[in-house]
Amino acid sequence: MIIATLLSHVFKQLFLMYHEINDKANKDQRTGLYNHSYLEEKLDDFIKTYREDGNVFSFAMLDLDDFKKYNDLYGHPQGDKLLSFVGSIIKAECEPFGFVCARYGGEEFAVIMPAYGKNEARKFINQLRKTVNNSPFEGVEILPHGCVSFSAGVMEMNADTYEKSQLVGLSDRAMYISKSKGKNTVTIYGEQTYLPQKFEHEINELEQQIRVFLSKDVYTFKHSKRVFSYAVDMAEKLGLNEEERRTLILGALIHDIGKLEIPREVLTKRAKLSKEEWELVKQHVTFGKEFLLASGTYSDLVPLVELHHERYDGTGYPHGLKGTEIPKLARLLCIIDSFDAMTTERPYQRTRTFEEAVEEIQACSGSQFDPELAVPFIAYVNHRIEQDDIPEEIIQQLREQQEREGA
Repeated sequence: MIIATLLSHVFKQLFLMYHEINDKANKDQRTGLYNHSYLEEKLDDFIKTYREDGNVFSFAMLDLDDFKKYNDLYGHPQGDKLLSFVGSIIKAECEPFGFVCARYGGEEFAVIMPAYGKNEARKFINQLRKTVNNSPFEGVEILPHGCVSFSAGVMEMNADTYEKSQLVGLSDRAMYISKSKGKNTVTIYGEQTYLPQKFEHEINELEQQIRVFLSKDVYTFKHSKRVFSYAVDMAEKLGLNEEERRTLILGALIHDIGKLEIPREVLTKRAKLSKEEWELVKQHVTFGKEFLLASGTYSDLVPLVELHHERYDGTGYPHGLKGTEIPKLARLLCIIDSFDAMTTERPYQRTRTFEEAVEEIQACSGSQFDPELAVPFIAYVNHRIEQDDIPEEIIQQLREQQEREGA
């Protein structure tokens, strides 16, 4: 009996040791998530069951935004703490659903979502993104979004996906598109055309130009990034050719560059602008035009920078152009720019919901906005509302506004 008891105890300890060793072999010690090797094993399993039984699943790649900048400012030990922090959130959100979540490498994470199609998967990852956005962590206020954020790409397993490297590669490509749209967003592979590589250098170059706003007026920086993101989507929705696509997305990114000439106290003024201050702000389109002409490189973007405040009925500025006198892409940028201005907090106007902004665009079609271009943009926004794809910072601004109004 004694020998049997001792043997039972020994086998129990060996069993626990085996599971502990096996667990360590499968886990990333920094984050507590599964590691790259285990993820690949599970992907093989899920692909096999898909082929045999048709069991649907989706895969997502997540990459922390601006992690290198955080690491460079605070050092690697603090960067490791941030990785661990994000890993704990991902684990807490995924485990109740039986999802497999892993650290893919560096600041990249991955999630396997059994029984989830691409739309369900995107909705889950987008909610995870909002949870991460709303989780405070030391020092992240210096980052462009002012919070912890990630960009993600989602891919649903399908018959054309023949191996795990393809599944990972296409998800990674969708994640890159999220990065190119301004980061802190989620893209389903196949919904967006991969941006031509030759645009990448120009996007990065112009982004460096508008980064000056981070020290002068962070609102204008964020606004420019969001308008750029909307422009990428609309270029795809309208099926623009490559040259039009390039002009629209680069013009959207740089459209407010002339505001660098406007004094900080005017740009950030909380009260309503005086008549003189408003006339000064209106000059930013001319300042922007002069900036581009002086640089020489992007003179083809001048129409979007100079004319995005012209109105369809001829009451806009700086020239009072009317209808098709305004270039098509400038008319489209006017809609996008106005929509973002309505739905994000500005010093001199009330923030509106996506639904309220859509109503305003409909009401102003034919006067302020081109009625033909307003139709596809409204359809695009309504789709984002249906997908619950509203930037977290906009939701937070509306909450704060409601609290102020309630008080």
